[in-house]
Amino acid sequence: MRKISRQKGFTLIELIIVIILIGILAVSFTNITSTAVFSYIDAKDRNRLSQSGKWLMERVSREVREALPQSIRSGNSINVHCVEFMNIVNASSYLNLPATGAVSSFDAVGFDLSFSAGLLVAVMPIDPTTTYTVAGTLGNVASIVPSGSQSTINLSAPTTFDRRSPQDRFYLLDTPVSYCLNDNNGEVNRYTGYAITAAQVFPPAGGTTELMGEDFSANGTVFNYQPGTLSRAGILQINFRLQNRDRNLAGNDESFEIFHEVHVRNVP
Repeated sequence: MRKISRQKGFTLIELIIVIILIGILAVSFTNITSTAVFSYIDAKDRNRLSQSGKWLMERVSREVREALPQSIRSGNSINVHCVEFMNIVNASSYLNLPATGAVSSFDAVGFDLSFSAGLLVAVMPIDPTTTYTVAGTLGNVASIVPSGSQSTINLSAPTTFDRRSPQDRFYLLDTPVSYCLNDNNGEVNRYTGYAITAAQVFPPAGGTTELMGEDFSANGTVFNYQPGTLSRAGILQINFRLQNRDRNLAGNDESFEIFHEVHVRNVP
């Protein structure tokens, strides 16, 4: 007589319980995974913004420190904040610049002086107003003729320099440079190759525009230049906020602020 084997299986209730448990575990695992992914995205975003801010600070600081003394000016208009300065190409000491009157040329210590189109010469700048007014401080260079250890600086037209440097120093310049933060789109741009204007323009018109950074915003006065005094050097204060304007996948809209001071030498 054959024995009848009894087959064992799962009941419908048991299957439903297993499915529910698997669903709970899947949801929990998904939450853990998404939290880790979003944390990584946030960390990467913070690092990107931090590096962008540090890089911009370093770039502006270096250029401002090497700018023409007394040529730095700052301001803002309609959510555009700018700092402007004259870029030094070269410098040397003059040998025979007359104490008064207009000059068409003068001799200088060589120091590998070379000519390029649009070159300017500056003698004893004392403040941004006189520098950007041009007359009395700047002159247009027509050519530079080397002769042994000296060079002759030929000007485009007879030019009167109102002051003389105590150290017989002069500077060769090209065009002004401006860094501007547009608070409407968060971009910081570098402007070069534009014409000198007596009043600062926000932003400058013409020339070349280079994008230097994104996701910046104003945190009060962005660029604040305080001229030097007898007891201290000039100071350029830079103050802005960094925030991902597009917001990342985690929806992280946090921001952080950067404040930096650049000490500027003021020896004309």
